[in-house]
Amino acid sequence: MTIYTTLLDQTFAETIPLENVTAVFSRLRQKDLQETNSGYFEYLMDEGAAIILFFIMRTPDEISFRYDYNVPDARQGTCWYSVTDTHDRSITDAGDEQYVPQASFVDMPAALEIITQFFQRPEEKPARVNWMPADFFEWPY
Repeated sequence: MTIYTTLLDQTFAETIPLENVTAVFSRLRQKDLQETNSGYFEYLMDEGAAIILFFIMRTPDEISFRYDYNVPDARQGTCWYSVTDTHDRSITDAGDEQYVPQASFVDMPAALEIITQFFQRPEEKPARVNWMPADFFEWPY
C-alpha cells in the first residue's frame, strides 16, 4: 500500500513512513502556515482511482479534513468533511478563500489519529470523527 504526501508546499516524490509524517505534522506552528495552509495524503488504487485525505490548517489546533474518493470516468467523485457537529451546515473561510465547514475543524491530537487511521486503512473514512457529504453544507457559491 502506497500513500504519497504533500505537506503545505512540499510534495514528496517518495512515500514517507507514517511516523515521519506525524512527527512533522505535530511540529507545525502558526508561522509555518503563512505561505500555504493545506496539503494531502494520496492513496492510489487500481485503474487510476485515488483516495485523498485533504487538510487545511487554520491554526495548528484547527485542522479541517476532506476525504475524497475519486474514480476515473466518473463525472464527479464523492467527498466528505470531518465534522464535530452533525447539525452545523455553516461554512467559513479557512484562509485564502478556501471554504470549509465551520464544524470540520479538529485539534492536533484528533488530526494525528485521523492521519494514522488513513495510513492504516485508506479505503475507510477514519473513525476518529464523523463525516458528512459535501452537499450537506451550505456553500457560498
